[in-house]
Amino acid sequence: MVSKKFCAMLIGLTFLLLAACQPQEEVVVLPTLAVLPTLTPSDTPTLTPIPTQTPTPTPTSSATSTSTATSTFTSTPSLTYTPSLTVTSSITPTSTATATNTATNTPIATNTPVPPTFTLTPIAPQILSFNATATNVTGNSSITLVWSAQADSARLDVMNAQGQVSQTMNVVPSGSLPVTVPGNLGTLVVYRLVVFRGAAQDTRSVAVTVQCATAWFFGNQYAPPNSGCPTGVQTSAPGAFQAFQSGFMIYVNDSNRNTIYGAQNQDARFITYGNAWDGTTAYTCFGTPPSGTVCPAEHVAWAYCNTNAPVGGWSSAIGFGTTNIDTGNRTIQFEDSGAVYIDSPIGVFRFSNSTGTWAKIK
Repeated sequence: MVSKKFCAMLIGLTFLLLAACQPQEEVVVLPTLAVLPTLTPSDTPTLTPIPTQTPTPTPTSSATSTSTATSTFTSTPSLTYTPSLTVTSSITPTSTATATNTATNTPIATNTPVPPTFTLTPIAPQILSFNATATNVTGNSSITLVWSAQADSARLDVMNAQGQVSQTMNVVPSGSLPVTVPGNLGTLVVYRLVVFRGAAQDTRSVAVTVQCATAWFFGNQYAPPNSGCPTGVQTSAPGAFQAFQSGFMIYVNDSNRNTIYGAQNQDARFITYGNAWDGTTAYTCFGTPPSGTVCPAEHVAWAYCNTNAPVGGWSSAIGFGTTNIDTGNRTIQFEDSGAVYIDSPIGVFRFSNSTGTWAKIK
């Protein structure tokens, strides 16, 4: 397209040409060809028109615009003006750097609150109180245990003086319980309360002294701590006793038994046999005893030659006699646990039962 400025100049030339055709005083001036400036648009392509115009001879006026605004008109009546205007538009590509925004996925740290972790530690169990209505009673008497605790569960143990548990009962954390104090656990019975909460526990004990209804013939003070009470008073019966180099033998013939107890010092072991001596036969299986020792006699000789010791034969287990046989009566008393107490010239012995271990208590 032709710019507005260019059009305005053409219109101006037209007016000038029309004005020249008006009758005026003739002024002969050589025609001057005015070279119009070449317009180079900066932002649009420039068209190159080649107009060919053959007008009737008219004067050619040339107007030069100066700062004094003086116009000069030149009239050439016979001149044929063929303007040739060549407008060359040359567009030079301009390299324009185009910024390309590339989105980069940059992770943004997100502060995600983490709820705090709490480890709940259960409150440790605690026994507030534990008592018995009596702490010095005879065997097989009834008492009441009373306790209070802060716990989830509880247990009650019955023990002897050595801590051996004979009975366990599940109980409530706080409560009471009537119990019968056993007479076969010795002169001391211990009740132990154990309470639990989670993996934690608390314990408390109550000791009850047991007074036997019947006294021991050798004195209650000599009764072993773990012994029970006598089943009755002691009895006296025919018997015999003989000591050996490494043990002893006792014979008892009471209303309940006709028994020989053979005891060896090794491991404090003993064994019993029912007496089968006929009262007259003399036994010589042991030969001649070494100097300072004596032969077994009567009931003892029968057992020595006809039975075995807890380990091996009697001759190797206990050797020869160190005292002559004593055929005096024996005092015997039974414990409610099954043990038996028998006296002798050298002391009182406790035999745990028909077989087992023995102990000299006095």
